[in-house]
Amino acid sequence: MSGDYLWDGSGEPDPEIQRLEEALRPLRGTRPAPELALPRPRPGFSLGGWNSLAAAAALLAAVTATTRAPYPAPGAGWDLAWLEGPSWPETRVVREGRLGVGEWIDTLGSRARLSVGDIGEVQLEPATRVGIVDAGRRRHRLSLARGVLHAMIWAPPGRFLVDTPSAVAVDLGCRYTLEVARDGSGLLHVEAGWVGIESHGRRSLVPAGAACPTRRGAGPGTPYVESAPDALRQALLGIDFGSDPRARRGSLDLVLAAAEERDALSLWHLLSRFDGEDRGRVYDRLAALVPPPASVTRAGILGGNAALRDAWWDELGLGSAEFWRTWTWSDSSDGASDPERNGR
Repeated sequence: MSGDYLWDGSGEPDPEIQRLEEALRPLRGTRPAPELALPRPRPGFSLGGWNSLAAAAALLAAVTATTRAPYPAPGAGWDLAWLEGPSWPETRVVREGRLGVGEWIDTLGSRARLSVGDIGEVQLEPATRVGIVDAGRRRHRLSLARGVLHAMIWAPPGRFLVDTPSAVAVDLGCRYTLEVARDGSGLLHVEAGWVGIESHGRRSLVPAGAACPTRRGAGPGTPYVESAPDALRQALLGIDFGSDPRARRGSLDLVLAAAEERDALSLWHLLSRFDGEDRGRVYDRLAALVPPPASVTRAGILGGNAALRDAWWDELGLGSAEFWRTWTWSDSSDGASDPERNGR
């Protein structure tokens, strides 16, 4: 083959080059090529050699574009692997695919794994229905209509969100399990890091080793440590989701009587869920378990001073929540994916 064939078409063509040209001919553009200035040749480097390299590079680019054409553009979805096996440690991949934005899957009797871009992964238990709302154009966002997912995310806080029928879970750099029942109620278990969970202005911050229930129409309940006694958990459910004011006050009595130092997480959240005399009772019990810093006053807490409440958080031994204080929820609960409206 002549060395000039790739550049000006002269000389004897190689049969392999001809076959490649025929394969690429349908993709040939109609616009004129842009005029590009060639670099000044170095001593000992001929312009003819540069021309041949440039033509070869152009041909390689065309081959690369043809190879990539059938695949979705970056951000169009997440890689999906269907798994089989008696347990997670024993699962194996049986087929792979891709789940695009706006698409839903139901795992039925299988397990599956979704790669959340390059920031983490989500494992789906059997009988779980999920859909992708955003694959990285703004954030990574998943909608869980029912079932159980396990998320492991290593991105900065706020990059991964999960919509459920009762609340939005915002990853703050963590590992967690989220369950949603058919009636839309949910339960969040955090294994590492933090998760913020919110609905219509009601927010809960859930650290590692704690859990938080949610209910449709009410949003997140009060977080509790996993080691809390069942009586305290049930009393918190009465506070968060009960409709009878007298029964709610009775549930508060039970919580205050059962609370120990480990339950400061729950009492801290209750400061913003009661007012008046009942808030004062919560303050007194929390102060007995975890004394507030000097800057925090009873009058300030009873007056609803959020800055004082945040300052008390730092005394609970749960780590700094500065990221939580600066986190913007403006578009976390904008209704972008209500499982009831979008494919449940």
